[in-house]
Amino acid sequence: FYKMALLDEELFKKKMLRWLQLFPKKVRSGVAYGISKHFVIWLAQQDASRFGEKGIRVLSVTPGNFETPMGELEAEEAQTYLKYNAIKRLGKVDEIAQLFAACLDERMGYLTGTDIVCDGGCIASGVGPFTRK
Repeated sequence: FYKMALLDEELFKKKMLRWLQLFPKKVRSGVAYGISKHFVIWLAQQDASRFGEKGIRVLSVTPGNFETPMGELEAEEAQTYLKYNAIKRLGKVDEIAQLFAACLDERMGYLTGTDIVCDGGCIASGVGPFTRK
């Protein structure tokens, strides 16, 4: 379905919006976020293949909750996820910045087409809102 975004962006947007309308209004923003995150991961994989021959690496990052102004706006929701984290605190801006710096390092030249999760172990915990358990 995502391939349509590469062929006809307007049609893709229309179909995605129509599909999103199937969900109750109260959950649409969460569903839209999940779809958009999944799309970014898929696109990084696609673009790694497309741009690799040109020496361009493509990665995506899935961050957890961080101590940022945006994080402050989501503080209540962040508490829901923190209880599942292996590291029971919010991430620090320097930590995610260091991850991006490492990704840019030429010594990481073989790393492409993947998503890097930096969420304090929330998803890896195997419990919580992102799992089937």
